[in-house]
Amino acid sequence: MSGARATIRSAARRLPGLRTGLLVARTALTIVALVWIATFFAEHRGDIADAIAGFDAGTIALAMGSVLAGLVPGAWAWQRLLSRDLPGVTARRGILVYLRSGIGKYTPGGVLAFAIQHRLLQGERAGMVLLVRVFAGTALAACLAATLVGLPAIAAMIEGVPVAWTAAAALAALVGLGLACALGRWPILPGTLARIGVPPPLAFTAATAIMALAWTISGTHLAVLGAASDAGAAFLVSAYAFSAIAGIVFAVLPGAFGVRDGVLLAILAARLEPADALALALLSRAMVVAGDVIGTGAAALLLGRASPAPEPKGALHDA
Repeated sequence: MSGARATIRSAARRLPGLRTGLLVARTALTIVALVWIATFFAEHRGDIADAIAGFDAGTIALAMGSVLAGLVPGAWAWQRLLSRDLPGVTARRGILVYLRSGIGKYTPGGVLAFAIQHRLLQGERAGMVLLVRVFAGTALAACLAATLVGLPAIAAMIEGVPVAWTAAAALAALVGLGLACALGRWPILPGTLARIGVPPPLAFTAATAIMALAWTISGTHLAVLGAASDAGAAFLVSAYAFSAIAGIVFAVLPGAFGVRDGVLLAILAARLEPADALALALLSRAMVVAGDVIGTGAAALLLGRASPAPEPKGALHDA
């Protein structure tokens, strides 16, 4: 892990204003998104109330169930990457630890999530550096998976471009990148990715596939809520997945409030009436927060009933 730290320090020396510039850009995007959502709400608040009132309890419950179900594969992807360094962390325990820390994303910088994971994995001697590396690998896999699942939404935003062409272009780029790495034509990339904590190709591919499943299951809640519209289930699921990228990359406020919701609203507005688009975006946010709260509570209950993990011998896994 010393190599990763050296790489980060070196980059910081070469680009001293990069962090500040990124923070300013992310903050500006969040402010723009919040102002736009507020303006949108002010213009259509009467219709939004009617749109939300139109959902029955059964529809809400079914949509909520898909949000909860989608938490499990996402947690499994994280556990699989963690178990590469900590093989003693079983799938069940890793998933529960990840779910238990889910509420931590709603704290500044998500620091509480890392603190909860570190405390729960003390028996396995998981260091904070390792947890950050696993988070980085999972986040990158999540972004790639969200891009693939979000292809219908991308095609809808790029009017006139068929989904098949967009998918073909994305897959061609991925294949070309993979061949370049395999043939050593781009030798700097694999080493750089390894230094910042990205797992090897097989592990990363598996994590990406699992995250694609997670986005698909979670995004089904929008398909359920928007079943009466003409938008189509594939578009609604992909809209949720693609908006998550903004939440991962450009988040400033805890839980990616603002920027993810603004992107989701912009995508939905391409196919839905303004009031319906905002109603779905608001309900989606409420369900995601509720899902994290329920997941955290359920995981805490199950972890509390489980026997503590045995104390292993050896040094702290920080590399």
